[in-house]
Amino acid sequence: MLIDKLKFYSLAKEVGRSIIVNSNIPTCSSISEYDEAMLQEFISNTKLLVNTLGYKTFDSLEDTSMKRASNQVYFYIKAARGADAKGVVISDGFAVLKGSTIASTTVPSMSTNLMYLRTSLIEKGIIDSEFQFVKDHIFTSPTLAAAVVMGRNANGRTEWKTEDNKSIKSIEEENLL
Repeated sequence: MLIDKLKFYSLAKEVGRSIIVNSNIPTCSSISEYDEAMLQEFISNTKLLVNTLGYKTFDSLEDTSMKRASNQVYFYIKAARGADAKGVVISDGFAVLKGSTIASTTVPSMSTNLMYLRTSLIEKGIIDSEFQFVKDHIFTSPTLAAAVVMGRNANGRTEWKTEDNKSIKSIEEENLL
């Protein structure tokens, strides 16, 4: 069962959607090819079950989104203080893509919770010292993503826009008609 722990630990660590509270890193033991195949099936079934229960612990952005299809709609923010970001709407929120830049400073009126989130992303290394995302990051909503990127309170449904200047809100309203 030790190999199971290592695989799940590695998956959760790689995806980065959960905080791993484990001071010991599991070690890998050797198993037969047959056991490895059985383990892969067990892991696949467990991932499906965990996801069905509503936990995205083992799902990467690629698993969650539409595999970046050719018709994928990208949204952008270009704003004050250097904010220049690209993102996509996904099934469980909004993903800001690697290489996106957040505003270098925040406004004094930015809420405390948003300031804390922004600071924690920098401390965790998700955003580097150049204020760029070092990997894709999933937020629970476009509004949360926009606020972190812009360094101020924001409505993500109106701030994130396509290249032809359509907001998430306007696209949603078009699809409802």
